[in-house]
Amino acid sequence: MSQTRLGPRRPSPGLVQTVIVSYGDGHHDTPRGDALRIDTRPLRNPPSDPVVRERMLHSTGLDPHVQAYVRAIPGFERIVQRGLDHALALLALPGRRFRVDIHVTCGGGGHRSVVVAEELATRLRDRSGDRAPARRPAGPDVSRALITEHELAALRLLAQGRTQVEIARTLRIRPETVGWLLNRARILLRARTLPHTVARGYETGLLGPPPPHDHGAGQPSGAS
Repeated sequence: MSQTRLGPRRPSPGLVQTVIVSYGDGHHDTPRGDALRIDTRPLRNPPSDPVVRERMLHSTGLDPHVQAYVRAIPGFERIVQRGLDHALALLALPGRRFRVDIHVTCGGGGHRSVVVAEELATRLRDRSGDRAPARRPAGPDVSRALITEHELAALRLLAQGRTQVEIARTLRIRPETVGWLLNRARILLRARTLPHTVARGYETGLLGPPPPHDHGAGQPSGAS
């Protein structure tokens, strides 16, 4: 159901050890690179259930009712726990010199893979202590942080100067969900404000190099 691939990719210094990406195999958008791959297609696809089909077609795995539905599907816990065990084993390898990425797939990429990816991120954060950042000294070292595809996508759009409403439209999620994603990114990057989160994203290399000749990098419009 899942396979582990080891590669030479090194983690960004002082940034992340893991990036979790969810995607739809049916869209042929498989992410590149070596990764721990988790297949959620054995789980029932929520839109295939006629009782909830209409609601599911207009929702994603970031919505609470979708998360509750997927978590209740038989086999969910087994898939998550197996992925968690594999990820923890890789992260614990002595002298590890590569970043442990996790790629989670389903058919459409909107429900099962998203819920499993978010659950894995939550459990890995619980294990690493990232859900309680105040217990660790503040500073540039966020090497134990984990960031999901959705948090990174929202942060990239924020860095482009998009407002939270515009980000919500682009990602096809609710504005309050955008706020939740950006707040999690802010916590992971040990930032004080959203503009500071963008600045930290460039500083740590997560967002790549700052735009050339852009003296306003890290100060997106509409951020607060």
